[in-house]
Amino acid sequence: GLGRQLTHQGGEPVSVEQAKRLLHIDHAALDEEIPGVISAAREIVERRTGYALAEASYEWTPVGGRVDPLPIWPGLITSDAGVYPILFSAKPGPAPWALKLAIVMLVGDLLENPEGGGEKVLHQNPAFAKLVFPFTRVLP
Repeated sequence: GLGRQLTHQGGEPVSVEQAKRLLHIDHAALDEEIPGVISAAREIVERRTGYALAEASYEWTPVGGRVDPLPIWPGLITSDAGVYPILFSAKPGPAPWALKLAIVMLVGDLLENPEGGGEKVLHQNPAFAKLVFPFTRVLP
């Protein structure tokens, strides 16, 4: 599996203002919820693609002792060789616009259907699939 996110240090690739603008939200009623929803959506996109979108540290126990490739990339192993679980840090570059849009689509879905966990967009939205497909790594 992907490993467990321990800490998230950095900013999100999508700001509250960007998300609100793209989702045509013109009121402040959700301003306290939106940052957490953006984080959740970004984590979903990272898990789906394996593409690092925020600086975070993870612990990961690889299957069969293979330590390469990391489940989220680009990343840097921070623990000693041979020690499990492996600790690594995601070191993202600038987020691709397609993945920012995918995050915003999920934010819209999570705000509308909080109990759905983004499932609708993940499994029934061809636009979302097209946005994330080019960035999705197939791990061995």
